[in-house]
Amino acid sequence: MSKKSSATLSDSADSTVEELKVLLAEAEHALSNVGDAATDEVQALRERLRSVLADGQATLKNVTADARRQAAHADEVIRENPYQAIGIAAGVGLLAGYLISRSCSNRS
Repeated sequence: MSKKSSATLSDSADSTVEELKVLLAEAEHALSNVGDAATDEVQALRERLRSVLADGQATLKNVTADARRQAAHADEVIRENPYQAIGIAAGVGLLAGYLISRSCSNRS
C-alpha cells in the first residue's frame, strides 16, 4: 500500500471517528438538556443512554485501534511480499472479470 493511499485511509478513518465523536457529544448534550423535572422512566432512560454512550465510546476506541493495527500489518505484509501481492491482486481481478463477463453473457 502506498504512503498516499495509507494516508488517505488514515484520513478517512480519522474523519469517521471525528463524526462519531461529534454525534456522541450531541447525544450527551441532549441528555443534559432534558431537565431535572423528569419522571422516573425518563431518568432510567437517561441512565441507559449514558451507559450505551460509554460503551459506544469504548467500542469506537477499540475499533479505531484495530483498524489502524490491521492497516499497518497489511501494509507491512505487502511491502515484504510485493510480487505475491501483485499476483494475488491480478488473480482476484481475473476472477472478478470472468464472473462479470459470464453474468453479462447469461443475460443476453
